[in-house]
Formats: sequence, structure tokens, C-alpha cells
Amino acid sequence: MASNVNPTVRRRRLGQELRRLRELKGMTAEEVAERLLVSQSKISRLENGRRSISQRDVRDLCGVYEVEDQRIVDSLMEMARDSRQQGWWHTFGDIPSACTSAWRPTPSRCGSTNPNW
Repeated sequence: MASNVNPTVRRRRLGQELRRLRELKGMTAEEVAERLLVSQSKISRLENGRRSISQRDVRDLCGVYEVEDQRIVDSLMEMARDSRQQGWWHTFGDIPSACTSAWRPTPSRCGSTNPNW
């Protein structure tokens, strides 16, 4: 997957694939959670991209869903690894806020005498 894609987008895409596999297997999130000894809300958060997913989680889910095609498992594992990477903007640290602070309006720049500015 492209390295310039938002990590949240990566998690959501992976979650969609895992939900598709679960539904193809005809299982509910509750059934999967029971098999993995986790909460149903964890399965929901993984499938909705609201929680990072580990490669171990992917492996366990693929086992429950009986995914036999190793290419699919490998692809999902790669997606899990990629989804944990930080977005490209993290390499810039606080540069954006440092740059924009010079452009923030202040009373003296705007000619305002309003004390609530």
C-alpha cells in the first residue's frame, strides 16, 4: 500500500476486508469474539478501523475464518503492518504549527481594540 496514505484509511481498509471474511464465513462478531476470548467491541473496533490491529490479531482472525490462501493472509498481515505506521506528516514534527503561528491574526495585525479578541 502507498506510504502516503493516512494510517486511519489503512486501518479502515483492513477492517473492511476482515469484516468481509467474517461475513463470508457466516459468523457474527459475537461468535468471533467468543472464539478468540476477546470482547465483541474489540472486533467491532477492528472492523471499523477505530483501533490499531496487530499482525497477531490478523493471524488469529484468519485462523477463525479458515483462510487457506497464504497470499490473502500475507496481504492482510502486510496491511496490518502498514496500518501501524505513522502518517507522512509526523516526519515534520511541529513545523506546521511553527509556520502558521506567524499567520495567526492578532489584535494589532487586525486593527482591533476588542479585549476579547
